[in-house]
Amino acid sequence: MGKTGTTGKTGQPAWAKRILKLLEQAKAKDPDLVRFGAYSHKYKLSPPASEDTIQKFEEQEGIRLPEEYRDFLLFVGNGGAGPYYGLYGVKAQEKELHDSHGSRLYRVQEEPVIYPKMSDEDWNRVADPEGRRKGEEVHPYVGVLPIGSQGCTLMTGIMLAGPYRGQVVYYDEDFCGQPFFVREQGFLKWYERWLREVIAGYNDEEVGFGLNIDGTPSQLMELYEQTEDPEEKIEIIDSFYKFETLPGKQKTYFKKACNQESNMEVRMKLIKMLVRFHVSGMAKELEKLWEYGAYAEAVSIITYEGTWEVKEAWYERVFEILPRLRGEGFRDACHTISAVKDYPNVHAGRLREALNRNDLDRNDRISLFHCIQKLKGKEEVLDYFLDYLSTEGNPTLLIYAVWCTEGVKDRKLQELYVRLMDKYRTHENTKFDYKGSQMVLKGGACFGASRPEGQLTSNLMRQFDYFGLDYPGGFKLLMDGGRWKEWKQQNGFGEVDR
Repeated sequence: MGKTGTTGKTGQPAWAKRILKLLEQAKAKDPDLVRFGAYSHKYKLSPPASEDTIQKFEEQEGIRLPEEYRDFLLFVGNGGAGPYYGLYGVKAQEKELHDSHGSRLYRVQEEPVIYPKMSDEDWNRVADPEGRRKGEEVHPYVGVLPIGSQGCTLMTGIMLAGPYRGQVVYYDEDFCGQPFFVREQGFLKWYERWLREVIAGYNDEEVGFGLNIDGTPSQLMELYEQTEDPEEKIEIIDSFYKFETLPGKQKTYFKKACNQESNMEVRMKLIKMLVRFHVSGMAKELEKLWEYGAYAEAVSIITYEGTWEVKEAWYERVFEILPRLRGEGFRDACHTISAVKDYPNVHAGRLREALNRNDLDRNDRISLFHCIQKLKGKEEVLDYFLDYLSTEGNPTLLIYAVWCTEGVKDRKLQELYVRLMDKYRTHENTKFDYKGSQMVLKGGACFGASRPEGQLTSNLMRQFDYFGLDYPGGFKLLMDGGRWKEWKQQNGFGEVDR
């Protein structure tokens, strides 16, 4: 987007007024601030900066801001609404560039050394991992001005010099990966694209704004038709994940393209994308995927596209491949196994090896617990849960482990429940949820537990049928130290302590 149009009586260019109008539309599209980072900036911009403010900042830092970004600060807003957690204003940039003692953290006056699609060799040279291991200072982001945060150490910056001056770049302050240069050549096109995608309701959670190719489903399909390059095809396919749905025309086109595609890597990407949008007829691709080793994609089809006949034919192979799956593929496999829970040879004991894996992340383990909770034969893995409930310190994971063992009758397990209630019943978050449990709403319902420690305590209470009381009464008994001690003694848990 160029800076076209005239300046009106307000002194504000037409292009700036257009951006502000789009911002109002974006705010109206997301009134509940559910888009990533929106709760931070709330689609509000600070008043534009004065020429004096910008000039003073430039002189102080020894730089000249790229023209489009400079004009944005001058005519649109001095920070606020923007991609991710929003944009810095001039004062925020000053703080970002210097530490509390005034020393420079960024060498913004120097010529940049990063560029788009760097080779691993060049990136390692400027990021100098060996030097960092020795404690030496490394500055791969010279000539880059930070203009916003994406969370943690991920940042949005703008190039101040060189052939990519004015281009927005995403980078990691911990150097965990190469920088990513957005495709838009100028700041304003990048910013306006963000507004358009918010208004269109595109999803930036799965991929992240600006990391994919701009365009509607029809435009991306046209790009795909025009290229024979496998890497470009994959980049276009990945860009479809920002859409909530896939129009029928694109479903038909890409299903045909999948059948005709000879490059197996592109074909795998197409199959995965088509499954994501619930395109029918993908089950016939299963054998090809299995032969190619694309197990995660195959399991995804079995889980979400497969009929009962498909699940019945493939679930044993899902069991076989489970040790090699992680992430989404592992979680899909758990869904498939739980779907066939009534088959005679499907029982919790077959997942013992998966339980003992140490390479599963939090979401993988929660999915595994969900699966086991639905299976018969949970007693077969009781020894695992006795150990897990004794050692796990994350209350969220404990919630699912307790839920998973629901219905198992074992004295040692009940003793562990009592120990956990002793540990968590006095936690400040449990006390907070206790107050909610005593607030009876219209119709006789009450507030349920909402915090991890309170939810865990509530789940533990359920194992004892709320001590023969209703939910508020059970919580009240638990909060009364004397009554709780008396209950333990009456039920033979008097010797159980923390």
